[in-house]
Amino acid sequence: MKTVTQTETDTRLQRIETELREIKKMLGHVISSNAKEKIFEKETLMSVKEVAAFTKVNTSVIYNKCAAGEIPFFKVGKLYKFKKEDILRWLESKNEKSVDVDAYVNDYLQKHLMKG
Repeated sequence: MKTVTQTETDTRLQRIETELREIKKMLGHVISSNAKEKIFEKETLMSVKEVAAFTKVNTSVIYNKCAAGEIPFFKVGKLYKFKKEDILRWLESKNEKSVDVDAYVNDYLQKHLMKG
């Protein structure tokens, strides 16, 4: 039977610790990569056409909401971009408020009535 010396034991423990550190590093990269993917999924960017299709309105309505500052958006160059999460929150906040359609239409017509 072979006896293991203290030096051999220390060497093995150091090798095990080194390998464990490497495994932790690799797992850290995998975990952070998965976390980034989940963040990206959560922060899906949408175009004007996608938001219009999602909300079932015309693209001109989305552009008007952007111009009026009523919908959360940001611009990338000339393109309007929307975070899906922000649009969902915006839609929820709109559902909470009751809309007086007649007042909205009258207000719109007064602001946009072309004088001839």
